Amino acid sequence: MTYDYNSKIYLAETVLNVKDLARQTAFYTQIIGLEILSQTETEVVLGAGNNPLVHLIQTNHEQAVKSSYGLYHMAILLPSREDLADIFKHIAELDYPFVGAADHGYSEALYLEDLEGNGIELYRDKPVAEWDIREDGRIVGVTEELSAQEIYEMGRKVEPFVIAEETRMGHIHLSVKDSQLASAFYQEVLELADKFTIPSASWIASGDYHHHLAVNEWGGKNLAKREKGMIGLAYYVLEVEDKGDLIAIAERANNRGAEVKWLSSNALIFEDNDGILTRVKKLIISDFLVVTIYITFERSIMVIVIKVITNKLNNFNN
Repeated sequence: MTYDYNSKIYLAETVLNVKDLARQTAFYTQIIGLEILSQTETEVVLGAGNNPLVHLIQTNHEQAVKSSYGLYHMAILLPSREDLADIFKHIAELDYPFVGAADHGYSEALYLEDLEGNGIELYRDKPVAEWDIREDGRIVGVTEELSAQEIYEMGRKVEPFVIAEETRMGHIHLSVKDSQLASAFYQEVLELADKFTIPSASWIASGDYHHHLAVNEWGGKNLAKREKGMIGLAYYVLEVEDKGDLIAIAERANNRGAEVKWLSSNALIFEDNDGILTRVKKLIISDFLVVTIYITFERSIMVIVIKVITNKLNNFNN
């Protein structure tokens, strides 16, 4: 198994349609601390440590983000509590507003929105030993008061602020019309398991993680179905290790009546009942191999040791 927590999927990036590309780019660089990895007149890819996390695409649509189903929030996972403290201190001292904060039992989280209303969670995972894991594999989450002052006081003043290099996309939380139907759909298509469910929301995951996807119907039953170009979520990206996993996802999505489109031999995209698009691609290992040559001398003989570090495969949490 490639990913930690015995997971078969990896959350790669969130792709957003934005009305004001320049202002949104400034937000994600100056407030969140992401770095620009590539940029054109109509698109910007931002990330941490050369790892893409947020992809912005200019759109001419005018409707409000929360008028349709789609993204509830993208959840950006910081590598440590100290790193969460650093970004907390940075944002707080800029006087940018948070919309919430919570201790979820398995994580500590801060919530805010970007300039166009897209939800963002910034969080760190607690050690697995502190998670409430039941015998049937469910992982129970709670919403309790965050030790905000304690975390804030841990924060270091970093100038210029850049988010921690090992930061990654931890999970995606979707706004849907029917959370139970949506949960069943994603569980079947992506082979995810129910980790925690209430009547209006569900948290599901691959392997032993607390959740890779969440769905809720808190926006109500009368939001618009997502359409191409709408402000907000364009699609999100999952990676799988094996081509067989990709083919199986396509077959299961087809069996559920979802529209599936192959983008290449190693990538596809499918649509759920609310018009939400999920892009799935096969991890291309050669893209992420880092080869380091160590030269040592032993008994007057030069020994060249080539160590192949699959940093993408081993360093991420899913």
